[in-house]
Amino acid sequence: MKQSLTKLVDVILKRIEEQPDAIPTETGIRTWLAGQGYKKRDIDAVIKLVGRRIARGPVTADLQPRAVRTLSLLEEYKLSLQARDALVRLEVYGLIEPVEREMILDRLNHFDGEIGLDELDYLVSWVVCGGRDFESQQTIYGIMEGEDEVFH
Repeated sequence: MKQSLTKLVDVILKRIEEQPDAIPTETGIRTWLAGQGYKKRDIDAVIKLVGRRIARGPVTADLQPRAVRTLSLLEEYKLSLQARDALVRLEVYGLIEPVEREMILDRLNHFDGEIGLDELDYLVSWVVCGGRDFESQQTIYGIMEGEDEVFH
């Protein structure tokens, strides 16, 4: 690799590290590099090298509402009203994925009688929280307890 391309890769990676909150786009990086005086040929070559680290097109937020599956009669019968509300809030807020919700609902059959918040807390802890960081776990537990001030 040419020395100038190595330097250019370092410049781009440094820019990405300096702005961790900004999502770098290919257009934004190209414009910034052209403004810094780099040649188009070098920019094209280096974009091929770091293309996986930057977004290809404009970055848009996912504004589509999440679809919530209705519960079967058995699931509705087994879950208490509070447990149903907590599970729906977790999914609507995007804290659990639909696959995780299905795993939780699948394990309802292993419990006898009605599933309350304590049993749901156990299931969520076992299925979901094992792979999450501490902040995510605390947010999930806050939502399950009905705290309104969880999201700032």
